[in-house]
Amino acid sequence: MEQNVIKFNGSNDKLLTRYVLETLNPKMTLIVPETHNAILIKDGQMLQTLSSGKYMLSNFIDFKTEIDSAIEILFMSKTAKLKLLWGTASKLLMYDETIQENYKLGLSGDFEVQVGDPRKCYLYLVGVAEDLTSIALQDRLMSNVVSVVETVIVDYVKTNKIPFNQIAVNKKEMSQKVLTSLSHKLMSEYGIAVFSFNIANIIIDDEDLARLGNSYRAKTEKQKVCKGCGKPLSENAKFCAYCGKSVNEEKICPKCGKENQQNSLFCCNCGEKL
Repeated sequence: MEQNVIKFNGSNDKLLTRYVLETLNPKMTLIVPETHNAILIKDGQMLQTLSSGKYMLSNFIDFKTEIDSAIEILFMSKTAKLKLLWGTASKLLMYDETIQENYKLGLSGDFEVQVGDPRKCYLYLVGVAEDLTSIALQDRLMSNVVSVVETVIVDYVKTNKIPFNQIAVNKKEMSQKVLTSLSHKLMSEYGIAVFSFNIANIIIDDEDLARLGNSYRAKTEKQKVCKGCGKPLSENAKFCAYCGKSVNEEKICPKCGKENQQNSLFCCNCGEKL
């Protein structure tokens, strides 16, 4: 690094890199690369947020009166992303409306973030931290992430009346709904942009699974349920009102009344087109 030139020359795999000016002089120039924004900090307070370009520090610092000030440059990446892990510390209390049973649900997965608003990120997340590692960021954000997950998942399962044995089938849609809510929350509060959110693991205790399974079997013996989604069927239903699956697995020939396999195109008894 030239004596009077300050520029980022590290790797772009960190969300931020802090550079402390040991000496000050009026000829100092700051070069901010296309991949970063820079925050100019004097005595712990933000002076300016700078986009890519070349700047004379004398435009922001009075070298006659502020020569003894502590000046720092915080380079914040526009493109670096961190993949973080999340998980519910305690299991969520859920309710299966089909069999009217409570059970506990554990969830975990990962999500990917990067700096969205440099000033807000510095003010509410970085502060005096030397580096924003994935572990440090996980610790800071975890309570917010789990709070959003709990709210979204409980509401989704309740609103859509998802049976306990069909929750895993809905992981993709639930992940997308969490992503939408989490993106808004972390950007508005911390200036952090969320680019992906994934529910990788859904865990129900073995004891709960056994109990729920027994209740489900007992329920289905009394009431017909869809074999596709597990939702209850009305008495004379021909198709499921929730997923559209045919209730009858056999096709009944309209001519002779013979039962045929579901994928049959012609009646096996009389040859009638089905």
